[in-house]
Amino acid sequence: MKLSDSKIIKFLNSLATIILVLYAIFIFLKLFSPGAPKMSNSTRGYQVYDVIAKNKDQVLNQTLGEWFNDRLVVQPTNQSLVHLRFKSPSELFSFPAVLFQISQLIYWLLIGLIIYYIKKLFSSFNKDEVFTKKNATMILFGAITLILLPIIRWITQELFINCIVKLHLNDSGYVLQNGAGLIGSETLVGLTLLAFALAFKAGVNTRQENESFI
Repeated sequence: MKLSDSKIIKFLNSLATIILVLYAIFIFLKLFSPGAPKMSNSTRGYQVYDVIAKNKDQVLNQTLGEWFNDRLVVQPTNQSLVHLRFKSPSELFSFPAVLFQISQLIYWLLIGLIIYYIKKLFSSFNKDEVFTKKNATMILFGAITLILLPIIRWITQELFINCIVKLHLNDSGYVLQNGAGLIGSETLVGLTLLAFALAFKAGVNTRQENESFI
C-alpha cells in the first residue's frame, strides 16, 4: 500500500492544514489587534507569560530548620502573566520597546515555521515522497528551530523587563524577573529530532548513492 493511500497520513495532512490556517489567524490578530482594552486608553498592549513577579514587601518567613524538618515544603514560583500597555506612540516606538516587539515577533514566526515544516512534510508524504533531501532538510531545520525556541523566549523576556525598566513603566508594586529558561522541553524534543534528522539524511544519501550506482 502506498503511503498516499493511508487514511492516517491524509488525516494528519488535513489537520496540519487546519493548524496552519489557525496560526495565520493568530498571527494576524497579534499583529493588528491593539492587545489592550479600549477603556485603558492604550496605544498597544502585550502579554508575556511566566514572568517572575515578586511583591516588593514579600519576605521569606521559612527558617532553615523548617526547610529540613517540615514534611511539606511549599515554594511559591511567583510566575505570572504580565500585561504591558504602551500609553503613547513615543513609548511604543522607543528603542527598548521596538527591540522587545521584534524579539516577540521572531518567536511567533519560529512557531509558525515549525507548523509550516510539519505541513510541508505531511504534504510530501501524501505524494509518496518520503526519503528525499528536501524532507531531510525540513526535519533538520525543524529540529534547530525547536532548540532555538527557549533561547528566543528567554531573550524576549529579558527585553520585555528591560523595556519596562528603561521606560519606567512598572507601577504594579511587583519586582519583575526573567522566569524563562535557556533550556526547555522544546530543547529535548529538538535534540531528539536533530539526531533523527541526521540519521534520516544519512539514509537518504546512502539510498541515492545506491540508486545511482545501480
